[in-house]
Amino acid sequence: MSRRFEETLIRHCAATLAGHKCASLFSYQPEEGESFEDNLIGVSRYLVEKGVRVRLLKRCREGGLVYVFRPRQLEALLAKPDVRAFLASCGYQDFSVNVCLSTLSKNIRCEAEFPHEIGVFLGYPLNDVICFIENKGCGCGCQGCWKAYTNLDQAQRVFALYQKCREVYTRCFLRGFSVSRLTVAA
Repeated sequence: MSRRFEETLIRHCAATLAGHKCASLFSYQPEEGESFEDNLIGVSRYLVEKGVRVRLLKRCREGGLVYVFRPRQLEALLAKPDVRAFLASCGYQDFSVNVCLSTLSKNIRCEAEFPHEIGVFLGYPLNDVICFIENKGCGCGCQGCWKAYTNLDQAQRVFALYQKCREVYTRCFLRGFSVSRLTVAA
């Protein structure tokens, strides 16, 4: 596994690795001679023992879209009636983690626009995901990891937490801490 891949993972997934967020997403383009598959297999080996999974949502010639998630947290989120109703309105029929992620992956690969329900899979507040869709991304009250329309004070606290996590994890990684050591067990 390349150090560059690990650093990208840390920068984009720190809040998930710390257990503050159910999932994170990042795009990665391997350098010449770097194996995308070896990176995924290598990081999966470290994370699976901590209760964190890695899934490739989309693969293209240049790289791929990597989804890092905590299955138990995602399962709890997908069990909520309002989340299920919303996802059902987006065409989801089975709410198991694997089937939902397969549907999301298909939607990412096949739809002309990036599927906005991804916000749910990243743990963003459902009301903000719905408002984002209804307002076509305009008119939010504040933004950080997502565009917040509701509960702005809480959103800003979460943005600050995620940013602090990123800063601390990046510093620790650059000082030699491994991805495994930085990942909080589920």
